[in-house]
Amino acid sequence: MSSRKMSKPSVQDLYESDQYRLVESFSIDEMAEFLAREAKTSKLSHSQARTLKASGLVLILVASIGTGGVIGWLVGTILKAEGNGFIVSPLFQVALAFVTFFFVALPVHEGIHALVFKYLGAEKVGFGYSLKSLMVYSYAQRFVMTLRENALVAAMPFVVISLLLVILIAAVPGLRLLWFLLLILHSLGCLGDFMLIKYTYRNQGRIMYTYDDLDEKRTYFFEEIPAEPTRKVVSRDKDKGAVSLQKQA
Repeated sequence: MSSRKMSKPSVQDLYESDQYRLVESFSIDEMAEFLAREAKTSKLSHSQARTLKASGLVLILVASIGTGGVIGWLVGTILKAEGNGFIVSPLFQVALAFVTFFFVALPVHEGIHALVFKYLGAEKVGFGYSLKSLMVYSYAQRFVMTLRENALVAAMPFVVISLLLVILIAAVPGLRLLWFLLLILHSLGCLGDFMLIKYTYRNQGRIMYTYDDLDEKRTYFFEEIPAEPTRKVVSRDKDKGAVSLQKQA
């Protein structure tokens, strides 16, 4: 096995070595377009991208107003409730599911991403958000990963949180609606991660690396250039009439 396959290249290697080439790069604000392209396996037009962003802004506005209203309703319900009967109310569980998704599930989701980054060896891990892409994210600054490692980072929040919620559905049946709605909401929130996994699957025949640079606010994908196959060339010694084989790159 070659040393190239045993160890990952550094960021400097990706740029300075003739063994790698840049496949694509996009800014954090363009992440939504990248994910949408992977979902459709085609590139969005400029007008489609603007429509997607406009729809997202409307969704955020509605979600913000709805979340504020739900929080106010929950506080009023809790203050007026006698005993703990309100906890198992279906309406309460629906409202609580949305609040828990935004203020508990999403931070835990990104925290799991960060823990996997650390497990893989990243030194600098952080969190950010993009209003244009309508997303929050965790990152490992200038930490080079293979596509398989990137897929592992993407998959782990869905695996861990889904498993936990399934256990809670069985263990706390009085709040079954809450756990079920959280499972649905979180699964929908993992669509971007699913597209990264799809990107890995689509490029499984290539040796690729990726890293984020939050100073530049960009993500990069590089490919290891396949070695050219060796060709055998037949040469004949005119004086002796001998035939020899030579290897040519």
